[in-house]
Amino acid sequence: MVHQVVKGDTLLKIAAQYKTTPQEIMKLNPAIKDPSHIEIGWELKLPATKPAKVVEYKVLAGDNLTRIAKMYNTTIDEIVSMNPSITNPNLIRTNTILKVPDRRKK
Repeated sequence: MVHQVVKGDTLLKIAAQYKTTPQEIMKLNPAIKDPSHIEIGWELKLPATKPAKVVEYKVLAGDNLTRIAKMYNTTIDEIVSMNPSITNPNLIRTNTILKVPDRRKK
């Protein structure tokens, strides 16, 4: 799996997004000498992770991404990345159908 660094990315943010650690990413990318220094455009190798099952979730009144992410054991960043229609993570509309990675333990 590969992640292309974009403006605003940090190693910690990328690690959280992919459920790994900055140290694991650094092991796979020896070009990273300083964990606080990554550059836009770099393509970082990431540890292979088991893909999550994806479910469709209908937003209910009072829902927010934090609640939905906790419910499915995922992250807000993952939900946003799967739903390009979300332009403001603080504003999701009732009855919207979202694709959500489902990482709940069975």
